[in-house]
Amino acid sequence: MKRYYKQTEPMVSHWTTEQDCFLIENNSLSINELTQHLPFSEEEIRVRRSVLGLVRRDQQMRPY
Repeated sequence: MKRYYKQTEPMVSHWTTEQDCFLIENNSLSINELTQHLPFSEEEIRVRRSVLGLVRRDQQMRPY
């Protein structure tokens, strides 16, 4: 039986590699501090953290 995979549309990102690296390295900063260093709104930063998997990582690293 043939499997037909769903075509996914490529995600267009306005984030540069340097901005992604900054967000990953400084993930422990608050959203307010990140908005001072990055030219994006709070909501855009929250969405990008989710896309990069930083939210899930924070949840996994949180001690019980």
